[in-house]
Amino acid sequence: MPILFAATIMLLAGLQTPATDRTRAEDLARAGRSVEAIELFTHIVETNPADVEARLWVARLQLRLGRTAEAEAGFRSVLREHPSDVDALIGLAIVLTRTGAWQDALAILQEIEPAAGQNADLFAALARAYRRAGDDRRALEYFERAKTLAPRDPDVVLGFEGVARAYGHWIAFEGFGQTGAAADVGSGTVTYDVRAASRLHVGATVRMQKGPDYSDAIAGGGVFWRATYRTTAALHVIGGSGNTALPRLDTSADVVHYVGVFEIGAGVRHLTFAGSDLTAVSPVFAWERDRWRVDTRYTYSRSSFAATGESRGDHSVLLRGTRQQWRRVALQGAYAYGIESFEDLTADRLGALGTTTLGTGIRIDLKSLTRIATMWEHQWRSNQTTIDRFTVSVIQAIP
Repeated sequence: MPILFAATIMLLAGLQTPATDRTRAEDLARAGRSVEAIELFTHIVETNPADVEARLWVARLQLRLGRTAEAEAGFRSVLREHPSDVDALIGLAIVLTRTGAWQDALAILQEIEPAAGQNADLFAALARAYRRAGDDRRALEYFERAKTLAPRDPDVVLGFEGVARAYGHWIAFEGFGQTGAAADVGSGTVTYDVRAASRLHVGATVRMQKGPDYSDAIAGGGVFWRATYRTTAALHVIGGSGNTALPRLDTSADVVHYVGVFEIGAGVRHLTFAGSDLTAVSPVFAWERDRWRVDTRYTYSRSSFAATGESRGDHSVLLRGTRQQWRRVALQGAYAYGIESFEDLTADRLGALGTTTLGTGIRIDLKSLTRIATMWEHQWRSNQTTIDRFTVSVIQAIP
């Protein structure tokens, strides 16, 4: 009898251990402790290679950690044995979207959508693929469907908010204060953007700036057009008569083309000041993947001065990195030589564009579709002066 009792206890313990490991692993995964959860799920898979759900968990967690190659291998290994597994197909589509193969992702998701029913993961995956394809309208529709089914899923909620900011109307305020040997300057800008059509936004901007011996204002508007799913174009015209430091006329045109996780584009800008003007051509390049985004810009500008009849060419570069450190918080850092911001360019700077700028900032996204960003910049100017600038911007999206 004691031997039978001991054997029974050992059998029950053997049956309960995997369940205990699985519960612990799922709890760790939901708590965001992905590395520890992967270790437990991997142990479960080693014990039972036929445990499809544990294998899917490992792949999902690898994806969460940004290990797209490992995640793709995991999802494909399940599909080799179970070609119709919906969860594995959705996971593979998410990987393909992240790595830039959104066409393949859409093909997979559209094929399984009719049979998948009301599946929040499927709707969210479709939304992300459509957004990568540049179809913000459909992306918003699918995120709304996913959000209805999974209102507490943070990834779905943040995805919905991101598309709502890009597709919907918005109003923004930006202000900066500048101190240093150059002079104290304060500036404030209000912009209102309206979605006039599915692919067309129309905006209006008013900016005021005050320096030690001037008070300038400019106003104008522009359009943003998504010409194709991969290409956007923008045109802006803004100005103000009688300005001393700000341009009297500022016109710009930009084109950006999206290729997978890359953005390639170019812009041209012409600024007319009192007694001088500047024309600039800027190729731009950006890369975005997982939690990182890197923006670069090179600018060749040519300034002309009416008083002397002289003109000069200058070169500028900008490098800005953004890391999504937490779900609603991103950290930014920037380096620039030359023109760090056309919006902050004033007439007195045209003769000395050799400025070196370092900046750091933080961006916070609130549940109310409000985005708050701050940036501190320190500049070393070619006339041996330095300035510090602190910028705050608030953007309110309206779906």
